[in-house]
Amino acid sequence: MKIVYASRTGNVERAVIRLMAKDPLCIEDGTETIDEDYILMTYTDGRGQIPRIVDAFLEANHDKCKAAAVFGNMARHAETFCGAADKIEEKYNIPILARMDTDGDADGELAIRAMMRK
Repeated sequence: MKIVYASRTGNVERAVIRLMAKDPLCIEDGTETIDEDYILMTYTDGRGQIPRIVDAFLEANHDKCKAAAVFGNMARHAETFCGAADKIEEKYNIPILARMDTDGDADGELAIRAMMRK
């Protein structure tokens, strides 16, 4: 399954690289489109918000998104850690595979790898 990601600080991109995803699609401005099933990997913006470019992308492409992994920074934003996950799940009815600190962890990557094989 395709990986689609957004990375502002490089944390999400490092996780994508470790997954060795084939031809991942980077969301750069939200106008990108995709015509196949995918897993979304994104950071959390501000105080637990979906990043604007990710929200714009999902508005047009949420029907193909099968699951999401959301990243955050527990040390800096404990109260709103991975808050985008709840909003993505609620607004787009997309299941959340993992909530990961900084550039991820082994459990989150295992969940993503398992979904990639579907």
